[in-house]
Amino acid sequence: MTSPNMPDKKITLRELLKDRILLRVYFVWFIRRIVPIIIFQVVVLALALQLFAQNVFVAHVFSNVALVAGQGYWAVLWYLLASFLHTRPLVQLAILVLFGVVALLIRDAIRAVIAYHAMWIRKGSDEGSAS
Repeated sequence: MTSPNMPDKKITLRELLKDRILLRVYFVWFIRRIVPIIIFQVVVLALALQLFAQNVFVAHVFSNVALVAGQGYWAVLWYLLASFLHTRPLVQLAILVLFGVVALLIRDAIRAVIAYHAMWIRKGSDEGSAS
């Protein structure tokens, strides 16, 4: 049997079984370790968004940002900072939680992409050294 990516190299039964077993191990690890963290982050994000939506009239905030936008980027930044500082502490906490969860989700996504990329680089160098 030959690989579609490398037509010259023959895949042995041992390599095929090893790849299948490793794929299952990675899958089980992902389900046990990563999925609960992602579910927790999504639940916290949903709760924070619900709290935020109940306490902030987002349409007015966006219309006010549109009014301030004509004065420049710094005016928008100062408006957003002033409106954040003048909201209730519960809304401020919800906004900070939203930023935190989004930052964690972005971090996890970047880590997953880097790990996936590193796995394929490692696999490619293993195949190259076997030749």
